[in-house]
Amino acid sequence: MPCLLVVRLGEDDPWAWGELHDEALAPGRPRQLALDIEGVALPEARPLRMPQAKPGRRRAIPQWLRARHPEPVQDDPRICPTQVPGQLGLFPTPARQFARTHAARIGGRDIPGFEAVSEQLQQMADERRVRARTMWIWRLEGFARLALASRDPDRHQVAAEALKDLLYNGPILGQALDRAGLLAPPPPRRMVPPRGTGPTRQGGQRDPELRGQCTHCLAWANDRRVLCAPCSSWCHEMCKRGGTVAECSRCHRTLMLSAGMCRMCRIVVAETEVDTAQITMKNGDQLWFAGPHAAGLAVGRLLPGTAAPQGRFALKRRRARAQAKSERRLSEHLLDPAQLELFPSPPRDWTRLDTSSPPALTAAAESLIADFTAYMRGRGWNTNFFNGSIRTLRIVTGHLGAEAHIQESDIRALASMRADLQGARVINYLRLRGLLTVQPPTDPGIARARHHATVIASPAFATAVHTFIDVLLGQGSTSSRARSPKTVENYVGALLGTLEAWIADGLTDPREITKKHIEDVLDLLHGGQARRLHTSLRSFFRALKRERLVFRDPARSVSLTSSRPVPAALPSDRIAGLLDRLDDPRDRLMVALVAIYALLPGQLTRLRRTDLDRSKGQLRLRRTGRMDHVIYLDAFTLRLVTAWELQRHRRWPDSSNPYLFVTRNTAVDDSGPPISAGVVQLLFQRVGLPAGRLRVDRIVDEARHSADPVRLMELFGLSNLSATNYVLTAHPDKKNGPIAP
Repeated sequence: MPCLLVVRLGEDDPWAWGELHDEALAPGRPRQLALDIEGVALPEARPLRMPQAKPGRRRAIPQWLRARHPEPVQDDPRICPTQVPGQLGLFPTPARQFARTHAARIGGRDIPGFEAVSEQLQQMADERRVRARTMWIWRLEGFARLALASRDPDRHQVAAEALKDLLYNGPILGQALDRAGLLAPPPPRRMVPPRGTGPTRQGGQRDPELRGQCTHCLAWANDRRVLCAPCSSWCHEMCKRGGTVAECSRCHRTLMLSAGMCRMCRIVVAETEVDTAQITMKNGDQLWFAGPHAAGLAVGRLLPGTAAPQGRFALKRRRARAQAKSERRLSEHLLDPAQLELFPSPPRDWTRLDTSSPPALTAAAESLIADFTAYMRGRGWNTNFFNGSIRTLRIVTGHLGAEAHIQESDIRALASMRADLQGARVINYLRLRGLLTVQPPTDPGIARARHHATVIASPAFATAVHTFIDVLLGQGSTSSRARSPKTVENYVGALLGTLEAWIADGLTDPREITKKHIEDVLDLLHGGQARRLHTSLRSFFRALKRERLVFRDPARSVSLTSSRPVPAALPSDRIAGLLDRLDDPRDRLMVALVAIYALLPGQLTRLRRTDLDRSKGQLRLRRTGRMDHVIYLDAFTLRLVTAWELQRHRRWPDSSNPYLFVTRNTAVDDSGPPISAGVVQLLFQRVGLPAGRLRVDRIVDEARHSADPVRLMELFGLSNLSATNYVLTAHPDKKNGPIAP
């Protein structure tokens, strides 16, 4: 019968110490021995750990053993001791190797950044679907404590080299630190000197046995040449073009440069611009072999009808664009025409739009863009000059679709965001196709007047000015005739300085204004300024009195004595050769209508083509609130009219603008706007004579010859009072009346 050797457990047993500390015994120490005989139960002779048992099952450690060996220290100062900030190290950090037992000895230490890394480990466990989640996270958290505790005192991030000190799981922990922003970037890339530039023989000659890379592009050629043939040719070509040897902006080597980079960096940038071959490296560059298949900058030959060589780089870009276009998705904000609007939507903010990755176009949007391009070509326009309009329509229809109506405000907001976007022709096209929701018109003069009222410091005065604007526009409590936007802007502009002065003096409400305040302000002004302010103040307080914002009108009894200028004729030398200074038929016709028929600049902008009857030689002037005035054109003016009509038809044969005078912008605008007053003003500035002075000179000259106010009324459409004043100016001897007694 075999013998049974039993060694009983004692308080000083080394095996128990090893089981408690989860470590192997040192060599030369006694071991616990046990024999297992079938049929004989010897529980006292079994080891504490059973290798054949399932993982995690252990025999309970006796209480006397736990008391003998307490729990390990939670903050051992010998493990990664805290360093003094700002202290420079005399020696480099020696090579270390951290184990799990080291992490357990600093488990109670408060380490900055540990919570962020622990959170990233939780997310990584969810992403990887780790089975033993608790054990995996516990083990990595211990190594994270060691990595964070081993940082230099003045560094917030963990160096990439420190991960090599961890016994296990260095790459996984590096990912967690990187996601938490606690992993320092790798050190800068160092260029290894080519083998061909290394050791030399005595006398400075290169060893013929040393064969390696090109010193510029680092291509492996396995020959004795310092430069490969492409680099040599490239340097020679750059020298002829005036290139210089300087430091490359990318690899920081001193070589021959082109566009700030050496040949190697230019090749790498060109190859990785569209990285279809997946050769981009994070901390280095892909090298190549020299020879017939070496990488180069040649892009191919110039094909007929192309602006640039069509080589492999262009082919890669086209393929990348085609692939990106195929991967685009439809926008999430497409409008459904069947969806009713419950509430008015606020204006869209297009400034946050990312135009680098536009959405895919629907079939209706592609058809609309193709029709828009055909529409512009049908109008005789060069589409190369209107890419901004096509780009604007593509962006709008890509995000909103082409099935529902598009807001005019969206197109205007998008066009104002960037200089390469245009919206005027898009608006006209969508209006013709019935796909535009027109924005309520806002006159710029009224908008400026409202802005002036808003910026007033006193709320009472600001409210009063807004009320005054409403009354001038006929929107007060009592209906009245609306004034023109220009009149409203002039009235508010004249009042603004006076109201700000009163607010600066401590007045906070229009009801505090007295007659004395108005007289003091008018005494400081003279001439036309005093007359404009007096008229504006009377209209302002009259409107406030009618709207019951003031108890009395302080400007009602204020009178102003002012002199009015007498109409005077211009010297003949300033008028002589006036039309000879102009070449454009439109400009010649405008000046002739003012100099011969005394038309106002505003009447020129409102003339329509239907107002002209060339067969009868008549031109009708539309006057709001009065009868139309008809003038009879002479043969010279009719020739000017014919010349302008021929030029307009030749330049814009498809123009549908109803006005007689157009510009290159209004002629192609399908909404048919009139020309602005600035066009007429700039014309007469080039001539050197104001339009008003030229008109007055014509009326005064006619009054000198006729001395009949009725004739002036028939020729120029003047009122009775104006015609009489002109006659009296031309004939001072008839002060008692136009008809002598």
